[in-house]
Amino acid sequence: MSSLIPATLGWLVLGYVGAITLGRLMLLRDTIIDQLINRNLLWSIAALLCYRCAQTSVTSPVYVLALGCVEMTTMHLFVIARYILAETESAVVWRRLRRCGFVAAAATVVMLLAGMMAQDNGRPVDLSAHVPAAIFGIAYAAPLAVSMVVFLLSGIHELRSGDLSAKMQVVCWILGISGGFVSSNQALSTARLLTGRPALGPHLPRGELDFVLCVTLNVTLLAIPLLSALLTLAGWDRDARICRRLRPLWRDLTAAVPEIVLPAEARHGADSVTRLFRMIVEIRDAMLHLGSYLPAATLPPHKVESDWEITDYAHRLAHAVRARNAGELPAVVGSGPRLPSTARDFDAELRHLLGLARAWPKTAVR
Repeated sequence: MSSLIPATLGWLVLGYVGAITLGRLMLLRDTIIDQLINRNLLWSIAALLCYRCAQTSVTSPVYVLALGCVEMTTMHLFVIARYILAETESAVVWRRLRRCGFVAAAATVVMLLAGMMAQDNGRPVDLSAHVPAAIFGIAYAAPLAVSMVVFLLSGIHELRSGDLSAKMQVVCWILGISGGFVSSNQALSTARLLTGRPALGPHLPRGELDFVLCVTLNVTLLAIPLLSALLTLAGWDRDARICRRLRPLWRDLTAAVPEIVLPAEARHGADSVTRLFRMIVEIRDAMLHLGSYLPAATLPPHKVESDWEITDYAHRLAHAVRARNAGELPAVVGSGPRLPSTARDFDAELRHLLGLARAWPKTAVR
């Protein structure tokens, strides 16, 4: 028996999966799902490595160990699927994973013993109709089939729930196609064993090909949240970019009204979402404090309000900053002139402040 995957390609896939796994272990390990996925990837790496190092004989211990690692990956998929279908406490999840690990280990021992029996009798174990081969096939296929069915059912459950975004629906469909691909191979091999048709050749080399293709596809999907985490770490996620656009406005306003700024210790280590929320709150608080320093607005001729309001307000706000920094008394007693209408939702508020931040450099506060 020979592998259907060229050695060079096999090592490249192993390196690719290893790199993604290392990144996830470093950056994505907080939730139960992330931890289960990372463990699944570690077992996938072990399976790929065993496939690369195994002898050509299917009954070699290293090859059987590779099949055992494949069983462990499917057990993790089973536990993930059960968690999705009925979210339980972490203790229950890890207890279930230990039981499933025992099943995978027992299946591996059975495959190893059945392979040794077949080898002693000089018989193959791949799609053969004698007792050791049947034991070998059942030990390998039964846990895999149960895991894939439960995993596909969990995907169908999520799709029917209607709670998934369009992006997550695409991911579910891709994972479903991947699982269906493996299940189809199992069904074709079962038909080959029972009827002799179709003549697709040995099952286990195709099983290795299925596994490598599915691992590569799934790891590519798992690289998407890793890329997002890397962008966040580098400060290039959406919220961090918005913070940088608001920073000049925030810096000048909070310098004029420093009492509204949170202490540095409270801001240390905050994620970009929290920093953005705090920045918006502090900008709005500063604008309210500066309201009594604002000069009155005048509508220029031949202008409609939507054309001039933000730019006009930016210049008036800059005047208020300069007046407060110079120690002048407020121009108006009380709350001051009306501020531009405050949005009723976060997105509209953010758009308003970004427009103000775009106009701010033209005011030349500094």
